[in-house]
Amino acid sequence: MLPAIVLAAAVAGPAPSRAEGPGALTRAPVGAWRLSEVGGKVGCTLSLTGAPATAGWEVKAPLACRGAFPPLKEVTAWTLDADGALALTDADGRRIVAFTGAAGPMEAKAPDGKTWRLEAAGPARPLTGRERMSGQFRLSGTGGSTLCDLNLRADIFGRAGWVTPGTCTPAWSAKGFSLWTLKEGRLTLMDRRRRPMLVMKPSDPGVFVAADAQEGSLVLARR
Repeated sequence: MLPAIVLAAAVAGPAPSRAEGPGALTRAPVGAWRLSEVGGKVGCTLSLTGAPATAGWEVKAPLACRGAFPPLKEVTAWTLDADGALALTDADGRRIVAFTGAAGPMEAKAPDGKTWRLEAAGPARPLTGRERMSGQFRLSGTGGSTLCDLNLRADIFGRAGWVTPGTCTPAWSAKGFSLWTLKEGRLTLMDRRRRPMLVMKPSDPGVFVAADAQEGSLVLARR
């Protein structure tokens, strides 16, 4: 399913100052963010939400913003990579642009060759446990081969929830994933009888790897 970019009001005028560096974004990404072109006069406001998208979390962008920054027409989601860079992606998880920076506003080289700047436009908050653990995940094996697509839904506390398998190979479809729990960072996928089918430990943000070496190089990552 291709999530639509939800329209929001465009904001023009001078960009607000920002004291925090990208570390603050990693801690508190959900909120309004000012997008502008370095050396240009056009600017608008993007909203990074905690709503799950097909790949990452949903981005709300104004129609005027998509017109002023054409590469945004493909953007449907945002995510943070292992280095803390903020990536804007399309519905398939393909990176359109990634913002980095040591301090102050973050910058990125856009596909059209221009330099974009992203900085806070208001209060921001971190993702909740429920938001982090709800959405589309993919279980991959050796060489990145897809084994099973899983839709995780979290309870209000973000420590347990439900699994809805999507397209899986026969061996993994037979596992009957139905429930999950998260305890001390370890993610356990269970069948409907609460029998553990797979235990994984945290790796990069939004990424888990098999806790048991006998399971091989299994990786479960947010799409």
